Amino acid sequence: MSITNYSELQASVASWLNRGDLTANITDFITLAEAQLNTDLKARAMDAKTTLPTVVGVSTVALPSDMLGMRRLQVVGTYNQPLSYRSPDELSIDFAANTSGQPVVFTVVGGNAELAPIPDAVYSLELTYQQKIPALSVAAPTNWLLTNWPNAYLYAALLAATPFIMNDARLPVWGQLYAQAVDGINNVDWYSGSTMKVRAR
Repeated sequence: MSITNYSELQASVASWLNRGDLTANITDFITLAEAQLNTDLKARAMDAKTTLPTVVGVSTVALPSDMLGMRRLQVVGTYNQPLSYRSPDELSIDFAANTSGQPVVFTVVGGNAELAPIPDAVYSLELTYQQKIPALSVAAPTNWLLTNWPNAYLYAALLAATPFIMNDARLPVWGQLYAQAVDGINNVDWYSGSTMKVRAR
């Protein structure tokens, strides 16, 4: 049985569980699988970029709702200017005067990046971040993970299903297969085998 889309994944989960009475639950198992995969995967395909425009006199910009972790935030210009991270307390102390200008530092509070100085113009901020796996649905039946590594989806869904169907004997089996799939994905990288190195500062 091929696993190339959301419908086929649901059918495969039912087949591997050897159960025909879980149709309403299998979508939940896949949702739980995606939540676990978002926690465990650190794959190159999860890296994304977006542009965040600032607003004059407003110190915050909303971060993407699909962001798992931040890689870099910089002001885009003739020469891009990376922003340095400060803790909320440090930013509050260092920029207590609420000065305005081109932002040079940022912190993260909830779903927002807080900038200092407060933008005195509209700046384009380029955010490089780790993106959540695009969730599967009827309207979005496939994504990069299912296309390239259907085994990770399958084993993660089976692992999520096992406590529900009270088949604890299968937990070690699905757990080991899931861990192997995740390790395999995380070990794939574009610079593997190359001579590229991180530059020392």
